[in-house]
Order: sequence, then C-alpha cells, then structure tokens
Amino acid sequence: MSSLVTLSKNSPEFESYLLGTFDPKKRALPVQTLNVNSASETVTFRVVDVDQIARPSGFKVFFQALKIRSYFLVLMPLFLVLIKNMTEGNIFDPWAALLVVVGLKLAFASANLRNDYLDHMKGLDRVLGESGSRAIQNGWLTATQVKSFSNVFLFLALLCAIPLIVAYPEILMVVAFALAVGLWAQFQKQNSFKYQIGGELAIFLLLGPLLTLGAQMAMGGGFDVQVLLMGALWGWAVLFLVHLRNFRNILPSLQAGFSNTVNWLGFDKARRLLALWWGLLVVFNFTYSWEYADAGAGAVVSAILLLAAVPFVKRLKSLASPVGSEMKIAYRSGVYLFLLAMGLWILQCLWSLM
Repeated sequence: MSSLVTLSKNSPEFESYLLGTFDPKKRALPVQTLNVNSASETVTFRVVDVDQIARPSGFKVFFQALKIRSYFLVLMPLFLVLIKNMTEGNIFDPWAALLVVVGLKLAFASANLRNDYLDHMKGLDRVLGESGSRAIQNGWLTATQVKSFSNVFLFLALLCAIPLIVAYPEILMVVAFALAVGLWAQFQKQNSFKYQIGGELAIFLLLGPLLTLGAQMAMGGGFDVQVLLMGALWGWAVLFLVHLRNFRNILPSLQAGFSNTVNWLGFDKARRLLALWWGLLVVFNFTYSWEYADAGAGAVVSAILLLAAVPFVKRLKSLASPVGSEMKIAYRSGVYLFLLAMGLWILQCLWSLM
C-alpha cells in the first residue's frame, strides 16, 4: 500500500518526513517539490512500506551512496604526489602513506554523504533528478541514516589523522585549515558553500592544494612549493568539472532559486567562463611543466588539450538554450575533455619514471 501526502514547510511533520524519522516501517519518497528553498515550499511524498521498496543489494547501495566513481578526485592528486617523489628518489614512511590514503578516502566518503544529506534537505536533489546518489530519494536510506554514516566516516578519518599529526607536527596547520574549510563547507545547513557565489573556492582548496600539500607533509616529505602548485592545477581542473555540471543544471537551478557562480553569470557568460577556464588550465599546465617537469612532454600535452577543446568550444557557442539534446552533448564533450586531461597526466607521470 502507498499513499500521497503533501506537506508545507511550516507543517510540524515536514522535517520528519524529509529525515525519514516519521515512521520506522515507512519511507516518504519525494515526488514533487514546489517553491523549493522558500518559506512557502511544499513537498508531495509517496509514503510506502519499507518492504515494498525495490532495494538493490547492499553492495550497490554502498557503491552508489558513497559515489565511488568520484573517488578519482582524491586518488588522482595522491597519485601525482607519489609519482613526483618517486622520480626524485624521496623515501617516505610507508605506514604514514597508508594512513593518508585511508584517512582521505574516509574523509571523502563523509563529505559525499554529507553533501547528499544537505542537498536532500535543501531541495537540490529533490528538484534535479540527476543530482546526488539518489539513495535517499529512492528510499534505500533515510536522510538521518546518511547523516549518521557521514559522522562515523568523519570520526574515523580524524582517528587516522591523529598519529600523522603526532609523527609530523608540521602538518597540523594544514589539517586545521582544511578542517576549518570543510566545516564551513559541509556543516552550514542554511548557507552551504554550494549555494553561494564563489563558494566553489572550498572545493578548490580541499581537493587541490590542501590535499596535495597535506599528503606530501603527512608522508614525511615536508613543505614543497611544487606540490602546492600541483594541487592548484588539479583543483583548477576539478572546478572546470564543477562549473560544467552547474552549467548543465543552470535552468532548473535558477528556477529553484539556487545560487552559484554559473547561475550568477547567466547562460551566455557561463559559456564563456567554461571556455576561458579550460584555456587557462592549458596555460597553467604548460607553465607548470616548463618549470617543474619535462617541458617537451608538457608542451605536447598542452597542445593536445588545446586542440581537443576546439569541438567543445564550438558546441558551447552553438548552444541556443540551456535545455535539449545539444546541452547534453556539450556536457559530455566537456567531461571527455576532463578525462582526456587525466589520462594524459597519468601517461606523462609514467613517462617520467622511465
């Protein structure tokens, strides 16, 4: 049996239905959300028994809820740091390296789950059908469960950080700064960084220079300007992907009142932002390679990235509206560009080991 229930934001039961705490034997699946992100918000839920939900295997729920496919955002910069130090013959503490990898995976899992929780409560994942892991919206997990799992993973990540700080006290400032940025980014229910113009800076810092520098120092490598700039280059690339996803969702996000840099710029200026962002990425890649890596290989990689961007830029210029198949094609083209950059950087790193 299932039934439809419509609740307004000022209803005393509204939050319990979103959290999934209204009845332990039932799930409230959001069907329609009106006036999202406003005082007059209303949500229509389809209330079903838990045993009626077509729930996949526990492994698939785990895989999808944690968004395992996005873990390359953490693993790639760790790979770059490792290869850099291998080419220089630096010797690391292997146990510290293991703790860094495990701790960062746990912290990233916590961030992914916290994002899902916040985006569900805020309404983003209820309005954008392709946003988030969909574990909450499909009824596989409640919002409360997702929040609890996020806290557990965060606690375990902090446990991994303690011995690293004891062994290498110099990383305390990096960890403290990263924690401050993370708390600001993840734990603001009303004004999350994702709903602020320029809030993408938190992603840049956490997945860019703070990540690479923290990993370098935690492994016993000490402060390194090259690693800092390497992180900045990777963070810039990650923000291209973030802006691209926000561009794909620009119309529904604007209609829902969500704010970010792409929405603030508008459709036409956002197209220019993406083209300019990629152009600067190519420039930064060439400059970094010229200064710290193989200048010849860096020039080849930069040329490929520049030429490969031509079809993408043409698709952006030909877009007439933010909806339709052309928008999806442009989005996929941008994703392929990002994956191409990753592949070329991996090949460039492996080449440096020969």
